[in-house]
Amino acid sequence: MTTVSDKESVARILSRKWVVDGIIMHTAFTLRTNETYISVNRPSVSSFQDDVCSFVTSHPDFYANDKQSACQCALLNVGEIRAIDVMVNGKSLDVCVEVEPRDTFTKSHAGIFTRHDGVNLRSGETLSIEELNKDVSADDILLEVRDELLDLAHLEQYTIPSSA
Repeated sequence: MTTVSDKESVARILSRKWVVDGIIMHTAFTLRTNETYISVNRPSVSSFQDDVCSFVTSHPDFYANDKQSACQCALLNVGEIRAIDVMVNGKSLDVCVEVEPRDTFTKSHAGIFTRHDGVNLRSGETLSIEELNKDVSADDILLEVRDELLDLAHLEQYTIPSSA
């Protein structure tokens, strides 16, 4: 699998309900049932602006305003995402957070994956963690990753062309 360069940034397109008074909410980085990654887009890919405009125009909750002239994104550096160190019960776990391109019709699309021992984590799963000699909820790990992503995220606004 190809990975995205540490020097790149990725943008999480934000629903209006995920931003309150200019603050990104936890829900912006929550995995839904059966999801294995958080969808993001890569601003360095030439189709980024078109991909974001296409997504937002077909999902009105993602417009930042009633005029439908902009959307908001959480901008994150890939190297900082990969540097996330997950601690559970004071012990660092073998968890990696990886950003990979996704094979879709949207060329700038990528995913932020959280893995333990090479396996993608899903909400609601229970993991047997040898380092802790006990079972741990994947949700506890995903919550810590979500907190770290929130700390790393910078709120950006993108203009949606009126012809979109």
